[in-house]
Amino acid sequence: MDTLLSAKKALILDKRLDDMRTLKGLLQRLGVAQVEVASSVNMALSILREETIDLCFMVYDLGKGEKNGLQLMHEAQAEGLYRFGTGFVLVADQEAASLLFGSLESSPDLCIEKPYQEGRLRMSLQRLIRLKQAIKPLDSLMDQGRWVEAYDLCEQKLRQYPALKVFMQRLQGIILLRLGRYDAAQALFGDLLEERDQHWMRVGVGVAAYRRIELHQAEEALGSVIRQQQVCIDAFSWLARLHRLKGELNQSMTLLRKSVLLQPTVAQLQAEQGDVAARLQDWRMAVDAFRAAVRFGRYSAFQQPDYYFALAQALRARMEDLQGDAVLEAEQEAVQVLEQVVEDFNHDPVAQFKSRLLLSDVLRHSRDKGRAEQAARAALEMFDQLPLEYQAQWLDQLLDGLEHSESAAQAHAIRHDLTPKTVSIDWARINLKGMMAFRKGDVAGGREAFLQAYQVQPENPSVALNLVQAELELLRREQSDDPVVSIRRCDDVLFNLQYAALTHRQQQRYSSLAERLADRLKTRLGTSRAESE
Repeated sequence: MDTLLSAKKALILDKRLDDMRTLKGLLQRLGVAQVEVASSVNMALSILREETIDLCFMVYDLGKGEKNGLQLMHEAQAEGLYRFGTGFVLVADQEAASLLFGSLESSPDLCIEKPYQEGRLRMSLQRLIRLKQAIKPLDSLMDQGRWVEAYDLCEQKLRQYPALKVFMQRLQGIILLRLGRYDAAQALFGDLLEERDQHWMRVGVGVAAYRRIELHQAEEALGSVIRQQQVCIDAFSWLARLHRLKGELNQSMTLLRKSVLLQPTVAQLQAEQGDVAARLQDWRMAVDAFRAAVRFGRYSAFQQPDYYFALAQALRARMEDLQGDAVLEAEQEAVQVLEQVVEDFNHDPVAQFKSRLLLSDVLRHSRDKGRAEQAARAALEMFDQLPLEYQAQWLDQLLDGLEHSESAAQAHAIRHDLTPKTVSIDWARINLKGMMAFRKGDVAGGREAFLQAYQVQPENPSVALNLVQAELELLRREQSDDPVVSIRRCDDVLFNLQYAALTHRQQQRYSSLAERLADRLKTRLGTSRAESE
């Protein structure tokens, strides 16, 4: 029995039962105290929610139409289940493995092949366990999000373990990005690249350069990773986002289409593709993308009501391009999707309300006036039952959603009654203060108020768009204290909104602001290029 492995807990993710049993038997002979097994990523996630796992073995290829094993790390991070202290072991052949280590944070610690060889497995796991033991305090600080302390300890570990220089500098780069120290992170990854060329280093350079709004360097670094055929969610997502920021929606769409061909089960990439398709009014593509986002997001951190709403919105828009039975089929699917929201988010009163609100819009567009008005009344009743703070948050959604219904007058009466009550809500009062300041020409004061409100209510589209508008006005007037920070904030806010799930009026405002941001960015990049020449 290997004492290094005793008292350790392991998780095996594999769909082939014979191989799963073989690896489980090997680990038990090596002294692993407890071995859990899962045949899917979602099943593995459910185990990670309940157990602290020391060694996680992830078979990459779990079959056609199934999430691959590497997605377990990505989805665990999204859900807050990822632990730096866990040893992640990918099971894949060497040819596939060479394309799977491009991610900065979601790359496994070790790769092994089938058929398993006990002697080689023992040696590999012993090295991995010793490494984890040596940096256990650092992993603990990173798991707790104590990034400043983690950086200081990382510096100590670098001096203590010079043989682990590259490994430790990778962690150091991750910490610097989490701390927002993008200059230092870009310099660190750049120095690493001068010594050796590894894909995760280029991702690090690309992300740091992007956050500094040095988009040419970011595009070059991230593009090189993709050109090397790396199956890397980070590289595709950040580069597609870069093109969106620049207003290059067609280039973003081309990149995302390629990404989902390589990784069709990644809900995040599918949703990003759906959003870009919606902005391009490619409703067929948007419908396909959001269908996949809903499907592959289920039972994970990516199971979000907005994916359902975006799919229903895309289906409603798609109906206008269809004829005959195809219109009825699209309508039926949209209704089914919204009914699924009621079932899947039965403990979320806001999701229930928004589902009825959007259902009224879908039915109205299909000229089913009676059912549309019935859904509108149901939405009003649900809205009336929401707590005051939720009512304040989603009042604009109610007004936009019922604008063309017989219930529009009732919605406006609700706004009239609700507005005086919102002064008791801190973020709503601050948002109102920002609107008044902005209208009086005090753009900086308005921006500060909107920022405070946004920090409390980041999911509120109206507050988010108010903040972006104020930031852009400061940039236009050249009154921003730090233009890079302002551009980065606008980008973050717009990217975090699910465009396709917004109301039509909010989508129009979003598109206008995104175009203004792209124009401002082009002016800035052109000025920077001229100065460098």
